[in-house]
Amino acid sequence: MSKIKCLVEECKYNNNCNCDANGIEVRSCGCKAVSCPDETACETFEHR
Repeated sequence: MSKIKCLVEECKYNNNCNCDANGIEVRSCGCKAVSCPDETACETFEHR
């Protein structure tokens, strides 16, 4: 699997700034046309 950088310290899948989840799901935050990272969200996030 590709290495996915994670900077969310509160996520249980964050292991030294790498995502250890088996898979990830990223979605838009309700925008019709996403134009920047702030308009996306990681649905795989789980609080530690």
